[in-house]
Amino acid sequence: MQLRKQRRDLTKVPSDAQIAIIFANSLPWSRWFEPALARVGTLPVLLRAILGVQATHPERIIVVINRVTGPQIREDLLNTRRLPACIEWLEVADGTTLSSIVRWVTANAGDARVLLVSGDRTYQPALHRLASEWDGQSDALELATENRPTGIFALGHEAALELGADRESNVVTVRDLHCWITRKAILHGPSFLDFRLVEEDSWQQISVPQDLIVAEQKLDRWLVKPTDGVFARMNRTISIPISRQLIKFQITPNMVSLFTLGVSFAAGGFYALGGYGCTFLGAVLSVWASILDGCDGEVARLKLQATDFGCWLETACDYLYYLFIFVGMTIGLARSSGNRTFWAWGAVLLFGAAFTILLAWFERSRLSGKHPEQFLAVWQKKAESTSSNPLLRMARQVEFIIRRCFLPYALFAFAVLDLNWLALYMSAIGANVAWMVSLYSRFTFTSKSRVSAKTPAAPEMNPMNV
Repeated sequence: MQLRKQRRDLTKVPSDAQIAIIFANSLPWSRWFEPALARVGTLPVLLRAILGVQATHPERIIVVINRVTGPQIREDLLNTRRLPACIEWLEVADGTTLSSIVRWVTANAGDARVLLVSGDRTYQPALHRLASEWDGQSDALELATENRPTGIFALGHEAALELGADRESNVVTVRDLHCWITRKAILHGPSFLDFRLVEEDSWQQISVPQDLIVAEQKLDRWLVKPTDGVFARMNRTISIPISRQLIKFQITPNMVSLFTLGVSFAAGGFYALGGYGCTFLGAVLSVWASILDGCDGEVARLKLQATDFGCWLETACDYLYYLFIFVGMTIGLARSSGNRTFWAWGAVLLFGAAFTILLAWFERSRLSGKHPEQFLAVWQKKAESTSSNPLLRMARQVEFIIRRCFLPYALFAFAVLDLNWLALYMSAIGANVAWMVSLYSRFTFTSKSRVSAKTPAAPEMNPMNV
């Protein structure tokens, strides 16, 4: 085996760290089709696996390539300018066993876990998170669909040493590794293996060109969030095709967020001009801002460019949308009618909206921690867990009303009916109810967390469906 000299090969790895080994060639080499370089969502399949693993922040990422196609694979990935600089390349001969590779990697790995990933398939990001957040109470983790391995395995330190020391099993492919782990589970007992069942729709192996069509279809389905309601899914039917076109160009998710912010500002500007025609146009732009609001996240997931900064930027743009629309609506109604009462209602609306936004901003950081993009799902789960609380149960059922995927359509209906004054009144009331419920939920969740901390948690049941 041969490792690029400029990479660290003798560096000690901290205890309890994780080393990721990605296998570029899980199938026999073919002159007419190389799965690792086949593109899904404009990115090579192997690069998608690398970026997906990188998002879980392992201590080291080692990409195993064969000596025939390896140099071309490496060059093609470097040309994408998306390859992380920390990648280590390991060239091996065809037929090299996983045992010898793992033995070499764990030689200076301390007590590190080993994550094994096949680079000829696409994975839903949740699978990478599941493997990286594995509690390690068993010796090995395998993600599978029925009896078919997904291509993601995690080995505790002892299991990695045992695989490295096994010179007779001839473990070369993913299927070989699956059989090896199964045999060890039978030998050592069920405590050896943490077997997680995942849905077939959460991954796709690329063996022939026809598999790319299925992989693209699954990638589109992964763009739909579990928290998407009817209106959000309706928006996706337009935003996903737009995002599919955007990823063909050098456009980043942050660029899309800022462009959408410009559309929101324009919508607020037309609202501020007042009159039926300008208000109607502002409402139309508001709906388009709602549709485009999904594009930044979709581009980020399609191109694997999701970052915490991007999530917070998107959040800030979402909140500014509300302020632009509400300020524009207040100015437009006051100017066109000459009724000063609208200024008072607008002030009440802005206070409620601003306070709701501030509470949501701080709650996002507190509830979702390292995964700010999961704030809504976490809040909904906590609200559902307090089913005995009638206020939070009702809030969980109607919270979609203030979300950006629904509100623009309601404002559009008011604009068509020339009832913007009613929209202003209802928004002012709703915004102030929203911050009160948000503040109440904060105290409720905090109190429940304190109680839960004093109560032993029930053990999780496996297998787990993803």
